[in-house]
Amino acid sequence: MKKNLLGLSVIAMTTLALSGTAAGSDVAAGSDVNVNVNFTAYLTETTCDMKLVGGTGSDTKQTLKIGDSNGQVRLESVVAGTATAKFKIAIVECPASLQSLKTTVKGTPASAMLTGLVNQITVANGGANWAAVTVARESKPEAPFKINSTTDAERLVWTATEITNKEVPLVATLRETSAGKMTLGTFQAVATFEFTYE
Repeated sequence: MKKNLLGLSVIAMTTLALSGTAAGSDVAAGSDVNVNVNFTAYLTETTCDMKLVGGTGSDTKQTLKIGDSNGQVRLESVVAGTATAKFKIAIVECPASLQSLKTTVKGTPASAMLTGLVNQITVANGGANWAAVTVARESKPEAPFKINSTTDAERLVWTATEITNKEVPLVATLRETSAGKMTLGTFQAVATFEFTYE
């Protein structure tokens, strides 16, 4: 069994989180709120040759934008769970003997949402509060991986098809950690993907 690391960094401005900038007004009054969001990932030291696909940057460090081309996201999209960015972890080369590939999403979880990465920017420094970014299979965005879990049911266990296809499509979603409490501001988080091969 061998372990390797892949890192992911999320930045947003909010009026919401993940990475970027946003401006907004009273949501209860039905006004618009925009958020700028960037999602950065990086990969290091793998037994298999792995890479990130879907953002800008190198194979080992990429940035994704959640929202429009400027990375702006409406608060309503965050509340609805539709503030997303798709990316993939891809196998460039692995030994033919590979039978199992498991990935743990590591980082600092939000206390109110253990499947979400907490905002690293404090409220005092303009950070959005009650916001987190989750990582899940693109096909199951409602089932995000639990941060730091090594329990197979709570982390990414690659299927035989995903190993054969040499990729797993994922989605990062900016979410409220407690309904109606998210505040405007910037957001940044970092995730590390740790791989276990057998």
